Amino acid sequence: MAMKTVCACVVVCLVMVSSPLVYAATAGTEVPREAKVESIVKKNIELLKDSRYAHEASTILRSMGETAVALLTEAAKDAKGRISHRVTVIEILAEIKSQKATEAVLQTMKDSDAKIRRASARALGMINDQKAVAGLKEALSDFDKDVRYLATRSLQQIKDSTLGTVFIKLLNDADVRIKIAAVEGLGDIKDAQAVGALSALVADRNDDVRLRLAIALGKIATKETIPALNTLLEDRNIKVRSEALKALGNVGDPSTIPNLIKIAVRDEKDLRVSATIALGNMPTDESIAMLKKLLRDEAIDVRLAAIDSLVKIGKIEFTQDLEPLLADESMKVRKKVQEGLEALRKT
Repeated sequence: MAMKTVCACVVVCLVMVSSPLVYAATAGTEVPREAKVESIVKKNIELLKDSRYAHEASTILRSMGETAVALLTEAAKDAKGRISHRVTVIEILAEIKSQKATEAVLQTMKDSDAKIRRASARALGMINDQKAVAGLKEALSDFDKDVRYLATRSLQQIKDSTLGTVFIKLLNDADVRIKIAAVEGLGDIKDAQAVGALSALVADRNDDVRLRLAIALGKIATKETIPALNTLLEDRNIKVRSEALKALGNVGDPSTIPNLIKIAVRDEKDLRVSATIALGNMPTDESIAMLKKLLRDEAIDVRLAAIDSLVKIGKIEFTQDLEPLLADESMKVRKKVQEGLEALRKT
């Protein structure tokens, strides 16, 4: 077996009196022969089967990194091996994150045992190799729902920009976990073409779906997301409304200002804060006038957000609006104003 020299962490065999474990030593030790390295890896892979030493053996193998990958992949593919042992080996490969393991894990994705396929689907996302995309897409047809979910989650982690149509199809999946992963995947790749399909979920009965939808639309942040986000502003779940507010702030389109103003003056405090922050991303005469009014709001957090928003807009004339707050009853507000005035005077 062609094994290259171990890099920073040189591996040696250190046999303990009370334990059969073999350990990785610190750098600076003389580099061992390839046979010695192979022996260390094999020994620790075998010790994974023993509950007394499995945890330490796993730690050692992870610390060896790519040095251990070749033999770990052999153990993972061993059809005669114990299922639990093979799962542990695949989990170690996932944590090492070496793309040298991709092909082997793609093979174990086709194993007859669902536990192996689940571990493999999860591992491919952690390895994060574009070469795994085709195999993961195949796994979306697996009869095991957990394999399908983990494959979807791994595709999301890989963030391949060509996966838009795949994720759109999964928006209708009966498994809510898969639906959420698909929503997040479309947000992560910022697929503007998916806005229509995503917008259809504004009335989904699952709160988490609508919450992730608001976040995803905020990442895409095109003008086309505004109607769906405006609908989510009326959602029964305060977290969904809050994320919709943040998303509208990301879009930064002045057409949303009237809705933001309504929320800033009459909704729950946390939402009013989010609306105040969003107004700071849209510096129009209307939004600036509202922010100045909010400097006198009864809620400290709203006043703080209004200060931040005006400072972010950054006009020197705002100093005259902030200076009266140097006498504010809240020390937090007074401190924030001092910092804001210093920043504005530097502009």
